[in-house]
Amino acid sequence: MPDKAYIRATICFWSGTGNSYRVSNLMGKIAENSGLETHILSLDKARSTKLSNTEKKGFIGIVFPTHGFTAPWHVLKSVWKLPQGNFTHVYCIATRAGLKFGSVFIPGISGSATFVISLILLLKSYKVCGTMSVDMPSNWYSLHPIQTRKSHEAIIDRAEHKVTGFMNKILSQSKVWFTTNNLYEITLGILLSFVSLGYLLFGKFFLAKLFFANSSCDGCGLCEKHCPVKAITMWGNDQRRPYWKYNCESCMKCAAICPHNAIEAGHSWGVILYVITAFPISVYLFSLFGVDSASIGQFGASWIGTAVNIFYFYPAIFVSYYFFNLLIRIPLFNYLFTHTTMTHLPFWGRYREPKTKLKDIA
Repeated sequence: MPDKAYIRATICFWSGTGNSYRVSNLMGKIAENSGLETHILSLDKARSTKLSNTEKKGFIGIVFPTHGFTAPWHVLKSVWKLPQGNFTHVYCIATRAGLKFGSVFIPGISGSATFVISLILLLKSYKVCGTMSVDMPSNWYSLHPIQTRKSHEAIIDRAEHKVTGFMNKILSQSKVWFTTNNLYEITLGILLSFVSLGYLLFGKFFLAKLFFANSSCDGCGLCEKHCPVKAITMWGNDQRRPYWKYNCESCMKCAAICPHNAIEAGHSWGVILYVITAFPISVYLFSLFGVDSASIGQFGASWIGTAVNIFYFYPAIFVSYYFFNLLIRIPLFNYLFTHTTMTHLPFWGRYREPKTKLKDIA
């Protein structure tokens, strides 16, 4: 151990379905068993708390999920709002969507996630000493059916071994930068940077507007109460239904905790929404204002056409979703959209980290 060993650890997490909480909890237990004064708190609470490690005798761990091969908007903003670091040691850990097919483990990709957060922390005068990404069970039920409990346990077991090794390096105050894992992530992060940017600017909003409640919803409001970014509001008086706002992070917490499995990600609705938002409005406007057909293609492909299409995207997606929510309050339309989305299939499932209780991530 170094001469000036750590005496305390503060692990900050942001978690929707419990994966990042499970990792932060494991880190906290290892630190506590090593004799460190240990605190585990949500990243949102850390924003308004004077972190106790500023005298350089402790370290901070930042644990968060991966969205779109990078860090979620909410995590980016929360880290930016942390108090100044005073060169406190920090380690960044991103959980990523792991899958298992038979005996084969398919790693996720956190891409630029830990590196972007590290850069923000450096700008805030923290001393970033290392990063790691770790596979946890994928919770993205909008894209694929949730895997079996046995697969989840196998993925989590591998994650625990990896986190333990990472914590051993932290406790010895080793730098954790030049690893195969980090080389894998930064390479893919660069290659997928346009995907990540597209997700943060467009995909995030599109995916959030796929959610709706089927007829099993009883309007209990549990999803609204526990949404980590307050992105759900209950609509209606006699028939209360959740409505997802612009700041939804698609963390899947609402779907994971719904007692009736009432929250769907509408695939048929997604096709309709894509057609609406992908409409080449710039071409239509140019023709409306008398631009000749030979020039329309040039204008449409120019920065002017791109800007017009972008400015169209946001109101189009929000207005469409507003009317969609009015429509699905009619039982016939709710039935049609519910039974034309794969998330309603009986085997599809929802994911919540097996050992994480709702109060842990409330």
